[in-house]
Amino acid sequence: MLLPTPGRKLVVTTDVLVEGQHFTAALSGPEDWGWKAVAVNVSDLAAMGAVARWLVLALTVPDAAEVGTLQRVYAGIGEACGAFGVALVGGDVSAGPALSLAVTALGEAGQVVTRAGARPGDRLVVTGPLGAAAAGLALLRRDDEPARALLSRFPGLAAAHRRPAPDLGMGPRLAHAGATAMVDVSDGLAGDALHLAEASGVGVEVSDAAVPLAPGVAEAAALLGRDPVALALGGGEDFVLAAALPRTADLGGVLDCGRFTADPHRRVHQTAAGALPLDGLAFDHFRRRG
Repeated sequence: MLLPTPGRKLVVTTDVLVEGQHFTAALSGPEDWGWKAVAVNVSDLAAMGAVARWLVLALTVPDAAEVGTLQRVYAGIGEACGAFGVALVGGDVSAGPALSLAVTALGEAGQVVTRAGARPGDRLVVTGPLGAAAAGLALLRRDDEPARALLSRFPGLAAAHRRPAPDLGMGPRLAHAGATAMVDVSDGLAGDALHLAEASGVGVEVSDAAVPLAPGVAEAAALLGRDPVALALGGGEDFVLAAALPRTADLGGVLDCGRFTADPHRRVHQTAAGALPLDGLAFDHFRRRG
C-alpha cells in the first residue's frame, strides 16, 4: 500500500503520450519517449505543490512494435525516474493500434495548490523561459541545413522537445510562498494562463514584452518566419510552472509576465499594437488542422 508521509496529502495526476501525436520515431528516440512520459506527469505534480513519489504505467503496444524498442522505452523511463527521484511501482501492458504510454503519478504535498484561487491583483509569474520546445520541434520538422545549424548552435531547443526537464523544486516553493493558483505550461502560456483565470473566475493580462524567451527562440523564429512571442504563448510543452502570486510574496527564481484582474471578461495579452485576446493561441489537441 502506498501511503503519504503523515501530515501530508496524497496528490494524483495522469497523462498519456501517443505515438504520432506526442512523439514520432523521426524526431526522437524510444528512450526520449519514456523520459517524456515521466517528465510530463511529475511536472503536473509540481504544479500542485507536490513532490513526486510513485508512478504506474499502462503501456499499449501495436503488433508491429519490436521488443528492442520497448526495452529502450523502459530504459528512458528508468533514467527519468532516477533523475526525478520517483519509483515505477506497477502498471499494465495491452495490445492496441498505436504505441501509447499512460502514466499515473502520485505524490505528496503539505500545501496543495489548484488552478482555482487566483485573485485580482495577483502577479502572473513563470519559473523559467518559454518557447524552446516549440522552436525545437519546428526546427526538427524543417530538417534542412539552416535548421540543423541552429539546433547545433542551440542544443537546448531539441532537448526541450525530446527530454523536458521540469524544475520540480519550484512547485513546493511556490506553494510555501503563498501561490494562490498554479499550472504547468504544457499548452503554451496563453492557454495555461487562461486555465488559471477560468478556474479562478478572474481576468488575466499577459505582457508580451515581459514574456521570457529561452535561448535560441528568437533566432529560430527569425528562420521560421514566426513571431518569437507566439512560440512562447502558443507552442506548449515548456513544462515550467505558471502561478498566481500575491504582490507581496517574496520568492526568487520567478519571472513576472502579467497580472490577474477583477474583470473575468478581460483575458488578453498586451502587444505593441494594444491588447489582443488570449483565446485561440494555445495548442489544442482537438483543433482541426488543415
